[in-house]
Amino acid sequence: MVYFTVRCDPAPGKSDELDRFLTETAKRFWTSQPGVTEFHVYGDALMGWPERTIMIAVKDLGALQRILDTTERQKLRKEFLGHVTRTEAQIQEVLV
Repeated sequence: MVYFTVRCDPAPGKSDELDRFLTETAKRFWTSQPGVTEFHVYGDALMGWPERTIMIAVKDLGALQRILDTTERQKLRKEFLGHVTRTEAQIQEVLV
């Protein structure tokens, strides 16, 4: 199991649009992909800190790479980038 984790800050005035994109469009895409077992969006619990964390569990690194390489995912990424000011991603494996 690998986890594809994306952290981002909503662009000013775009928090609602970002949340709608993540909970509708992005969730629908990711949960329809072979090998994806979980999709979660978290909001930072600290007051005044708008960061969002998206965690996607995928069966293995090969399945994740196939998804990342799709044209549809690349289009969604461009749309996503229109809603954020900062983003970073990690791929994590469970060690224990």
